[in-house]
Amino acid sequence: MTKWKAGVGGLVLVLVLFAGCAPGSFMRTAGRTVTAGEVFQSVSRNHEGLRSMQGEGNLNVETPEFAQSASFTLTLRKPDSVMVKINGPFGIDVGSALLTRTDFLFYNSLRNQLISGTMNAANLGRILRMNLTFDEIISLFTGGTFFEGDEGDPDGFEVEEGQFVLTYAHRAGTRKYRVDPVSLLIDRVQVLDGKGRLEFEQRFMNFHALEGTSVPYSVRVTQHRERRTVAISYSSVQVNTVAFQFIFDVPTNAERIRWQ
Repeated sequence: MTKWKAGVGGLVLVLVLFAGCAPGSFMRTAGRTVTAGEVFQSVSRNHEGLRSMQGEGNLNVETPEFAQSASFTLTLRKPDSVMVKINGPFGIDVGSALLTRTDFLFYNSLRNQLISGTMNAANLGRILRMNLTFDEIISLFTGGTFFEGDEGDPDGFEVEEGQFVLTYAHRAGTRKYRVDPVSLLIDRVQVLDGKGRLEFEQRFMNFHALEGTSVPYSVRVTQHRERRTVAISYSSVQVNTVAFQFIFDVPTNAERIRWQ
């Protein structure tokens, strides 16, 4: 397995020179010109190259109400299916969740309850204790990509602290994508409100090259205003495997609960 890490300062071959911040502007790095369009294509190509994924690792959740750590196993198929199994200390089965774009199943092993319902923001928030969309969950496990609506020329294209920064202005504020100039992959996504205050942040670290795509083995998502953080650290990952199954086991005597 080939491993490499994005964002290491020693890998940058030359100083990255700022060449303007108007839409359609370009940068020069390592003797070549890089446009905002090429950055977008590189990120999209990597994101689309990962079609399915299985992984194991550790999950840490911190909120004002609680802080918890657990191990997990993941089965994911783009664009519409994610299953996560959570184990607590000493291998205790805590629960599992199967999420699709239309509905979900959530089994709480400790209470022996199976909760099902329609996939929407309210139900997802009740399960995760964080305000994340389905697509943000996909990115949480697989790596950063551009939000819907940020496909065109950016409103700003500049260099900050050795990284390319693409900025998109929106009615409610701005979104910034910090991109490693060597790999041309997203290192960080930042969502700022109308006053420039950081509201939401995704960080992607410790990339590994797997089957023609690059996967971050460490991911951290923070909702700053709510002081909520989810951190993922993979110990093993397989991508684009030919055959795998979503096995969602629930005892026949589990209490069934339906959320609208």
